[in-house]
Amino acid sequence: MITYYHSTARSRLLTKSDKPKVGSWIHVVQPSQDELDDLAKSFDLDRDLLSDAIDIYEAPRAEMSDKDTYVFTRYCHPAGKDIATEPLLVIYTKDNIITVMRKADAVLDQILTGKIEILTTQKTKTFLRILEQVNRSFRKQMIIESKRILQIRGKLRQSEISNLEFVSFIELEEDLNEFLTALQPQAAVLSSLRTGRYMKLYEDDQDLMEDLTLGTTELIELTKSRLRTLVNIRQAYDTIATNNLNKTFRRLTSIGIFLSVPMIFGGLWGMNMALPFAESEQAFWVIVLMIVVSTSGFIIYFKKRRWL
Repeated sequence: MITYYHSTARSRLLTKSDKPKVGSWIHVVQPSQDELDDLAKSFDLDRDLLSDAIDIYEAPRAEMSDKDTYVFTRYCHPAGKDIATEPLLVIYTKDNIITVMRKADAVLDQILTGKIEILTTQKTKTFLRILEQVNRSFRKQMIIESKRILQIRGKLRQSEISNLEFVSFIELEEDLNEFLTALQPQAAVLSSLRTGRYMKLYEDDQDLMEDLTLGTTELIELTKSRLRTLVNIRQAYDTIATNNLNKTFRRLTSIGIFLSVPMIFGGLWGMNMALPFAESEQAFWVIVLMIVVSTSGFIIYFKKRRWL
């Protein structure tokens, strides 16, 4: 679906129009192949690069083709079953800004609903505002992920992590790794854009670009920090699990040793030969007493050695 938006300094309200005009924002969502063909023909765009925009695995990068700048980025899409980020193409042309999304998403809703004001005639600022929303999608999800990590750490202290939660824990780590895979090349793209080679940046635009770059860098460091926390939690859990397993084996081994004491005495006095106390009426109680004393001695010795 292709939608045309327009706003100016006089009419600041973002409105839809039936056809594009100079200074419009062309927003393309879940396009068909025919729509991509029409888009390429109407705005003289590179058809192959437009096809890359709907590739779910497309990596962030910046390219120039016939004086048009194509910036591929990825925004956070945690609702996806297989992948936690989605591609977004922003095209900076001579007359317009064009965005292409592989599927419908709320990542740009704040702009579309007017909560964040843009003037589509100010192409560079509109371009940067769109990239701001990409960063915002990661920042919102990082707040959620941080809370999940704190919950996991709290359960770890109580040793209440189930197998299902542990699987969720691994999925969380995979999502953070995917965020890092998207954010690191995105930071490189922003650094390239700051050179002014891809588009002209005025003083205000330079400030916005610097804020974007710093924001992306902070997100990268935050993601790395959360990954380190997850690794530390996993290592701590492995250590606790191994320690608990060792304690269990020690207890079971000790119980086996304690049970072998009466078996030894029973085996010795069960032999068909002349034995001490064989003719005594108190032989049974003497043997029981010997078993109790021997077992108690082993227990005291094991406790002193901290084997129990």
